[in-house]
Amino acid sequence: MMSSPSLSQPLQWRRYRRCCHFASITPLRVSVATAQYHYHAEDEKSKHKKYNAAMNLQLRRHISINNKPLLNVLSKEAATAPIDYPTSKRFYALPPSIGIHLAIGSVYVYSMWTPGMSKALGVVAAAPCDWTQSELLPVFSCAAVVLGVTTSTLGEWVEKSGPRISGLLGSACWSGALLTTAVGIETHTLPLLYLGYGLLGGVGWGLMYLTPVSAAMKWFPDRRGLATGIALSAFGAGAAFAPSLIHALVDHFAVAPEFVGDCLLTCGGLDVDGASKALVELTTLDDGSQVVASTSPVGQPGTPVVVATEADVAKISSMTSPGVYVIGTGDTGVSKAMASLGVVYGGLGAFASRFMKIPHPEWTPERAVISTSAQGNGEEASNETNNIGLPASYVTTNTMQFPLLWLSVFGNATGGLALLSSSKVMLTDIFAGVSPDIVTPAFSTGYVSALGVGMALGRFGWSAFSDVLGRQNTYALFGLGIPIVGLTPYLCHMASGAGTAWPLIAFYSGSVLTITFYGGVFSVLPAYIADLFGQKHAGAIHGKALTAWATSAVVGPMGLAYLRSLSYQNAVEDLLQAIDGHDASALERSFGVSINDGEGIQKMVNAKTLTIEKLMELAPPDVVDPTPYLYNTTLYAAAGLMGVAFVSNLAIRPLDLKKEIEQLRMTQRSDVDK
Repeated sequence: MMSSPSLSQPLQWRRYRRCCHFASITPLRVSVATAQYHYHAEDEKSKHKKYNAAMNLQLRRHISINNKPLLNVLSKEAATAPIDYPTSKRFYALPPSIGIHLAIGSVYVYSMWTPGMSKALGVVAAAPCDWTQSELLPVFSCAAVVLGVTTSTLGEWVEKSGPRISGLLGSACWSGALLTTAVGIETHTLPLLYLGYGLLGGVGWGLMYLTPVSAAMKWFPDRRGLATGIALSAFGAGAAFAPSLIHALVDHFAVAPEFVGDCLLTCGGLDVDGASKALVELTTLDDGSQVVASTSPVGQPGTPVVVATEADVAKISSMTSPGVYVIGTGDTGVSKAMASLGVVYGGLGAFASRFMKIPHPEWTPERAVISTSAQGNGEEASNETNNIGLPASYVTTNTMQFPLLWLSVFGNATGGLALLSSSKVMLTDIFAGVSPDIVTPAFSTGYVSALGVGMALGRFGWSAFSDVLGRQNTYALFGLGIPIVGLTPYLCHMASGAGTAWPLIAFYSGSVLTITFYGGVFSVLPAYIADLFGQKHAGAIHGKALTAWATSAVVGPMGLAYLRSLSYQNAVEDLLQAIDGHDASALERSFGVSINDGEGIQKMVNAKTLTIEKLMELAPPDVVDPTPYLYNTTLYAAAGLMGVAFVSNLAIRPLDLKKEIEQLRMTQRSDVDK
């Protein structure tokens, strides 16, 4: 007959009685019989160990007050499933992870926001005070840097505090990021964009990325690739759904600016019946901006305006005619759309975080067999599954595998990010002028959504496939993106003179395929890390490895902006030379500046009054639009970095994990002895 211990024996029993007293219940009401102390001929240490384990299980599973968990619902203990949680139900733990990644996935469609942000004041065309792409793209890079810092420094905290607290904090940061950025756009305050999307967005991104991935891998130690694929495919799905949602909200909140009239540049002085009509006369100020001239028969003299050409109007679904518009009288709708999504995404992430669940540290799937690539043998799953691994500090400083893996992630990510961060801008810049009937604003939005679908498919498909093919071999397949990115400039050049849609089709399909590789890089990465260094500290090591992505996010978008600005300046100079040889007075008639006035022309270029689209209106008919050539150097550089990633991955050799751990323990013992 078993009997409970006296109060003088185990400390755990006294704690248990206090909990029962606090809950105003008796031990009999919480199934204490299942946790009673067994007095046998065992040593005292063994008895206490078994009893404490049983009591911990009973306290966690059964003690309640009014049917509510005694422990804080956000704590790690509350999120931990019982040790006997059925393996068949482990898939039930994935929907909250999917919800969190759906909420944060829209971070990848930053290019959906930049066109509106770059015309926040002019609305139909960029005003002199509007932000340039060179000012906006670093915001995304800033978020990526903060992401890397967050995952690197808070990876261990996420493991310690549990998925509910980290997920909730990440959701709050992401919601606050979108709301702060919306205020910055509305007030046209650039520092608020960096504070919101850059700082808060980066923190939220890091926490909402790590939390579901770490939890999913713990539930599927036998199928790590599948687990991360399921969780991260939702990340790509969020990026796929967001463009259509953003497009609809922006159109809903957009307000057209006040229309003044036509000017010489936009209509040539004739109406639809061929009769002459009054045109708006413009005056160019010293800073390069334009206002309605005092002698203009149309408009209020001195009113700041922008001129929208056919090319400008083609990029905006809510505007139908070129002409002269008053600055500051319309609304792109971007700020209100972003604020709305900030509330929606914050609520979705917080709700999903509340139901996050992780397995007990000693839980293992029934009859699970760990793949030989991960453990080196086929023995049945044991407690070592989640409790063996090299510390992150050791991995980053004492192994060659980590820097090689870091380079592999960096190179592959740079190519994908160069495309993702400016995908919509590239499509409209390169193909909108060549195929305006096809490349409409709705088509561009669909393209960004297709990239999100490709990312979702890549994250799920490549990670699941890596369970069969192996992580290193899967990374090697991503090398197929090198010729795709490297040949993209050729497709862009062909688009201007092909007369067919096949360059557009090739660009569309090739970029979507490349994005599947990009998605696969990150979905395979957690399992790759666990295979190389063990699962125990995989979350912290994963955070360190994501600094490679943060670096690529700086090199990709900022490098793209810098190289594009150089190419843009060269293109403007070439067009001016062509105009000078064709009609030297055309520039002065349209913009009031001599073609020989280099300083005045540069001011107008900086003020966005003089653009490639407007110069093409004055250029000879046989001049080729230089827009498709603006991205050549960036894409060639990205292809080169992807080549470095391919070679780095092939150089990785597997570690003898047990040997490394034993050597580390011996080193630690020797340090203690000294």
